[in-house]
Amino acid sequence: MIQFRQVEAFRCLMVTGTTVGAARQMNVTQPAISRLIADLEADLGFRLFTRTKGRLEPTNAAVRFYKAVEENFLGLERLRQVANNIRNHAPESMSIACSPVLSTSLLPMVLKEFVQSDPEVTIHVVSCNTSEILLKLQDLKVDLALCPAFPPIAGIEQIHLMDLGMLCAMPPGHRLASKDKIYPEDLEDETLIGWLPIGPRAYDMEQATLDKAKVKTRYSIKTHSSHTRYAMVAHGLGISVVEPFAARIWQPNDVVVRPFISDIRYRYVLAYPSSAKRSELMADFQDAALQAIHAYDFRVEGYDNWTVLT
Repeated sequence: MIQFRQVEAFRCLMVTGTTVGAARQMNVTQPAISRLIADLEADLGFRLFTRTKGRLEPTNAAVRFYKAVEENFLGLERLRQVANNIRNHAPESMSIACSPVLSTSLLPMVLKEFVQSDPEVTIHVVSCNTSEILLKLQDLKVDLALCPAFPPIAGIEQIHLMDLGMLCAMPPGHRLASKDKIYPEDLEDETLIGWLPIGPRAYDMEQATLDKAKVKTRYSIKTHSSHTRYAMVAHGLGISVVEPFAARIWQPNDVVVRPFISDIRYRYVLAYPSSAKRSELMADFQDAALQAIHAYDFRVEGYDNWTVLT
């Protein structure tokens, strides 16, 4: 049976790279570290380290195992921090997971509102994609998330905040820049910067929309990052059907945006673990999110295809 002390020794050895460093961190002897690693390898059933020219080198299996170890140690570290804050009567903290595009557009406005009502709260922001956000919520590694909506999942609650239509982004001087609005038919023979599938996202709706309009296009680049799509457009690599939040960031940087008239919709939510208690902090964050959404300026002329849902 795997013992915590064995895993701790493995983590210290991976971090420091030497048995001397691991022994120093754990305040034990080098032979003790070696015994703990040998026992862990026996329990796991595979080698973790090989010795090359006197140096310990982690195996591929060790690298894979370390990823899982680090994720669990981060959870333990969070528990230690919470206990320490309680013991020392420190202000409460809140851990927020957020999709990258929201962390650079909407979230700063939300937090600006939030800190006015809760100025003593320490806020931890984790920026990651939706699939990673779901894992963090399920593992209780974050308190809440601001992200695109996802299918119902047991153990996670969603509060629908906002429903958005799409934009079409293009370089300055593009033939479509003279139009006030872009329709799917306008994309005929265009080179697109598209979605790289990582989950149930808007690329499905985008492809269905183009298929319905019988539009022929070519995808030169696909990526899961909204900011990356805008950046590719800015460098003239194609045009893209994009979410609207990042438009205000990219418009001053060689990107022209127009409303894209289609049935493609984005829904954004505030999500939290079902086991979590709806605290005053969470209620304050929701209020701050709604205030920020109502005040958000997309800075796109003619774009009115959005609805606040709460």
